Formats: sequence, C-alpha cells, structure tokens
Amino acid sequence: MNRFSRLFLAGGQNAVPLSGWFLGGWAPGTLLVVFWFENLVLSLFIAARIAAHWQATRTRGHEGGFLRTFLLTSLAFTLVHGVFLAIVIARLPGGSIVRDEVVKGVQWMLAAQVASLAFDLWRISGWPFAEIRRRTEWVLGRVVAVHLSILVGMFLFMAFDRPAWFFTLFLVLKAMMDLGSLLPQWEPKEPPAVLVRAMNRVPTRKGKGRHDESFTDYWRRTRREEMEQQARDEEVVEGA
Repeated sequence: MNRFSRLFLAGGQNAVPLSGWFLGGWAPGTLLVVFWFENLVLSLFIAARIAAHWQATRTRGHEGGFLRTFLLTSLAFTLVHGVFLAIVIARLPGGSIVRDEVVKGVQWMLAAQVASLAFDLWRISGWPFAEIRRRTEWVLGRVVAVHLSILVGMFLFMAFDRPAWFFTLFLVLKAMMDLGSLLPQWEPKEPPAVLVRAMNRVPTRKGKGRHDESFTDYWRRTRREEMEQQARDEEVVEGA
C-alpha cells in the first residue's frame, strides 16, 4: 500500500504539468511557476506526514530534529529560489506567464496533494520510520533536481526564446525520475564483483597505527551499520 501511495503522489504530481504542457498549451513561464508552488506544497505536506507519524508512533528515528532539518533544507532551497524566480519573471516579456493557467495548475496540483495527504494520514500509524525517511530523501532529491532544471530552463528561455524542446524533455525525464523512485531498491548483501575489482585497483594510504580494511570488509561494515541504524530508528521512545 505504501508503494501505491507513492505512485498516487508521483502520478498526480506529474499529470498536472504534463497535461498542461502537452494538452493545455501552457506558456513556459506558467510551467516554471507551477513547479515552484509544487515543490513548496510538497515540502510542507511531507512535513505534515513527518509530524503525524511522530505523534502516531514515537519512533526513535524522529529524534535529533528530523522534522526541523528536513524543513530547513527543503524550504531554504524553495524560498531562495523563489526570490530568484521572481526577479527573473519580472524581466520576462509579456505572455510568458498566463495567470489563469497558473491558477488552474496550482488548483489541480493542490487537489492531487490534498488527496494524497488524506490517504496517507489515514494509514500513517502503520508506517515504519523507514517509509518516512524514504519520502524525505525522495523529496529533497526532487527539490534540488527540479530547481536546478528550472534555473537552466529559465536561462535557455531568456537566451534563445525557443524553450519547447527543453521543457518537453524535462517533463518526460522528471516523470521518469519520480516513477523510477518507486522501483525496488537494489541492496545486495555482498558488493558486486566488478566494483570490488575496480576498488582494489585504487591505491590506499598506509600509516602507523592504521588498520587496513579491504573494500569488501568496508562494504559489509557499512551495510551492517546501516541495518543497525534502521533498527534503532524503529524503536519506540519510552516516555515520549
């Protein structure tokens, strides 16, 4: 069900800009503004999921300011980029942004976000903390990737005034990235043989008192530490 929830969220997030661009004939500036609002709302709604999960489960992974760190990182990217975006938009020629298209796009985006949030809150008490961490990592990676792409798109739009090819490619790649995040992660117990051979060719520094560790041992140790950390994250905080 968690994968279905992420599919619903990713599908809703991409259906709005894809339909607006390919079917609604949105202006490029409209698309950029809707993307910015999308990331802002997504960050806030993921934060709402984090807070609700903490209230429902009291798992240890939330300790150490997990919610605060996520909000500071995601909102810092979004708000700083919003200032830059406002400056650039002010310099765009007329017709680059259509207000009615922005309003409709934001409305549909909010509808998808609210529906996804309501569905998740209904079942969030049964989520492991690992699911919350997976959502935040997806959002942070997405926020950075989308903002960098928007910056590049803005410069191309202003420099060449022929942005159709860029936005078409970006929308397709963005949808593939979001849907690709739903695929099961490959987490082998042992490092791939090709990687081991490649890393064994890398010279290692040796020094007094230094314990030499092979790449295979390093892989196993870090994998074990990750699993131990994941187990600690799922522990219930007593008295919280």
